[in-house]
Amino acid sequence: MRTVSTTATDDVIDYVKARHLMARELFRKTLHAADAAARRQRFAELRAALTAQEVSGELLVHPRVRRGLVVESLRGETDDTKERLDRMARLDPASAEFETALTDLQQATEDHTQRVEAEEFPLLTDRR
Repeated sequence: MRTVSTTATDDVIDYVKARHLMARELFRKTLHAADAAARRQRFAELRAALTAQEVSGELLVHPRVRRGLVVESLRGETDDTKERLDRMARLDPASAEFETALTDLQQATEDHTQRVEAEEFPLLTDRR
């Protein structure tokens, strides 16, 4: 088994944290969009960012940590996010249903982000 360098691990963690910050900002911009067209555009950006964030987790983080309950649980949350995003893409961004779904997704994403940083990142650093 190859040892992961401190620099590589730190780079991965910094990259993922930056993606988390970007998602938080895109949620804010989507929630506060001026009109339905702007909200639709911001949501498309948010959806792309969340998808890229999850792909980066699959490619950069999960392979570097021990397989097990943490990774599997986080993958379940990722699957839930994909389903939510698909449902939301079919909603009218001006509707109350969309806004409720967006705030629910924001909370679920924040919970997931906190779990990644608290549960998965330590597994990366323990492998040094």
